[in-house]
Amino acid sequence: MTTPIMEPKSAKIIIYDDVLDAEEIPSHVLANIQENRKFIWWALLFLNGSCLWAYYSCLSAQTYYAARFANTTLQFGYLTTPVITWPMFIGHLVQVLFGLDKQLGLLHRVRLGYSLFILCAIAIVLQDVLDIAPSTGGVIVLVAFGTVGFTNSLTEAAFYALSALFPEAAFTNAIQLGNGTSGVINITLNTLIQLMVGGSVPAPDTTATIQRVSFYIFFSVFIAVCFMAVVVYHKLLRIPAVHYLMQRNDLETAKRHANRESLVEIWMRLGRITRVIWLPLVSQIFIFTCSLVAFPGIGIASGYQLAGDASWGNWYVNGVLLSYNYGDFVGRVLSPKLYPFFSLESCFTWTILRWGLFVCLLLGLPGDGRNPLFIMAGAHGFNIFWQLFVNFVLGLSTGVLSTITFGLGPRLVHQEDRESAGAIMCLGLFLGICIGATFGLQFGEHHWLGA
Repeated sequence: MTTPIMEPKSAKIIIYDDVLDAEEIPSHVLANIQENRKFIWWALLFLNGSCLWAYYSCLSAQTYYAARFANTTLQFGYLTTPVITWPMFIGHLVQVLFGLDKQLGLLHRVRLGYSLFILCAIAIVLQDVLDIAPSTGGVIVLVAFGTVGFTNSLTEAAFYALSALFPEAAFTNAIQLGNGTSGVINITLNTLIQLMVGGSVPAPDTTATIQRVSFYIFFSVFIAVCFMAVVVYHKLLRIPAVHYLMQRNDLETAKRHANRESLVEIWMRLGRITRVIWLPLVSQIFIFTCSLVAFPGIGIASGYQLAGDASWGNWYVNGVLLSYNYGDFVGRVLSPKLYPFFSLESCFTWTILRWGLFVCLLLGLPGDGRNPLFIMAGAHGFNIFWQLFVNFVLGLSTGVLSTITFGLGPRLVHQEDRESAGAIMCLGLFLGICIGATFGLQFGEHHWLGA
């Protein structure tokens, strides 16, 4: 079947009334989806949130990294994201181009993925428990970060692909909301653990101990979340409608395998789908490129520069992380209500215009006199608020635009192509994160504009 090029407006958040899907999915399956709708929605939210919990666990412990690796050349504020995201993008690209994602299957990808997550968490904790030299420990942590990123190409991409099999965008929205929810809870939990262990103003001689204890508790929660995710995933698979959608997708994969689909045919099929979803795909790339150029490196740098030698510098870094992630969460919560106000064309326009937020952050970056855009020298107090506010708006726009474009994109193609469409959209998401994080790393390494 040739994938039709549908108008963006035909991709609805709920499309049970769409003639195409009514013919393609039996009515009893649609009814079963409705019967189990709440559990499916919450399960997908939790599952993707658990994948992103691994990513955010690596990202959130910035104060620990700053203390643990202070005497090394490693800049974790800028290194964390690119080290995680490039293996994620490359792993997913290889799987998609060579059809390995379909050969592994969703179930095996998830089982393998969570096993690797747990091993990475143990390795990160052990380098501290064994008090390995900071230079070596830093390398171990970065290798674990890279493994977490690659593993996300197995798990997170699998959940995006699974959500794309459903005939309505609400379940892809659940995946997207899981992303935002994970960031909010993860970074909030990290901050609360630090408060409970050491209080708001810990004694200077206890700071290192407090950070280590908080770090151990934080990563123990990470391991527990991984075990819970495997249980939830298996319970989700027992729902008849979910089993039907996965079985149907597996049969389509088996048919292509039986027909000995060549690499050229795979690439032609992927190219055909890409031509249909190119607008939301490019939007995903632009959205996350902008977000990751600005976050978290610029925010962390500005936080420490604004704080100077003051003790609230570490807490302000947590505030930057919280502001972006709370904005992202609010955007994903609001996005289902905003579908009527956005088309794919308007989403693309906003992805271009929101680069102004990056400029807004630079307006408040002191840069030690090297940032010609800095205009807040006489408004230090306002600038502290300004940086948090702009990070919140950056996260808010990320949540809204990424949710809507990802929700509509896979529904521009027929049912049998939706897993591949979801995989391609996920590839765009990963690519945007990688490009943005790499540029952000360059800001940190070369201290462009005093970052």
